[in-house]
Amino acid sequence: FTRPPLVDDLVTATLVAEPVCAVLPAGHPLAGRAELRLADLAGEPWVLTPRGSWEPWHRKYDEDFRAAGFEPRVVQRADGVPSLLGLVAAGVGVTRLARSAHSLRRSGVAFVPLGGEQAKTVMAWHPARDRQAVRNLLDVAAGLAASIDLTEAG
Repeated sequence: FTRPPLVDDLVTATLVAEPVCAVLPAGHPLAGRAELRLADLAGEPWVLTPRGSWEPWHRKYDEDFRAAGFEPRVVQRADGVPSLLGLVAAGVGVTRLARSAHSLRRSGVAFVPLGGEQAKTVMAWHPARDRQAVRNLLDVAAGLAASIDLTEAG
């Protein structure tokens, strides 16, 4: 179970899609907005994960930033979502995460949807391993995803 983008040789099935949000310090001037565009954050300091943590993901982010017309000014890199949330809460910078990350930290940060952006959670497997057990697991996971708001549950 993971988030795209992935390597090309895997089969995937989408279980859930959720909004991507700008994560801002709670007192940030944009924190009260109902929705933002990535371009609205062009002048902000950013906190992101290390570039080597997952290259396909970073390539996608680079494309998104270019399409929004800027290159982020990264002031700090941190391993993992909890660390990113702590840096945002401390006022070090802003970041961009799936809405479900709010279950990890509800104080000191504001999650504002980025218009039209979605993060998918997928089940991935190698096509050579496409067995009935994999299909059964996919059925169970898809059933759970359809019956539980995973973005609220985290």
